[in-house]
Amino acid sequence: MILQKLSLLNYKNFEAETFEFDPKINCFVGNNGVGKTNVLDAIYHLSFGKSYFNPITTQNIKHGEEFFVVEGFYERKETPEKIIVSAKKGQKKIIKRNGKAYEKFSEHI
Repeated sequence: MILQKLSLLNYKNFEAETFEFDPKINCFVGNNGVGKTNVLDAIYHLSFGKSYFNPITTQNIKHGEEFFVVEGFYERKETPEKIIVSAKKGQKKIIKRNGKAYEKFSEHI
């Protein structure tokens, strides 16, 4: 699968941001603390259903907010796919693929 676009809403230090990727090579450049590693962690979150850095999902919610949403738009064998990971304080994390929620997170991997 090739990640084409990543959208973040209330994820760590991002309020609302969208990133578009080239299928060949992509570089993250910026000053310390601007969120380069958080973008990589969001991609990890889409891939494995959890953060690489925070075992508690709600710790990835932007300070002062109630939820986060990470959306990945992929191309798989020339077919578009959409993966969404979302979490709201006090509720269970949800992972969806093409609009359908997984019953078990192990189905995602």
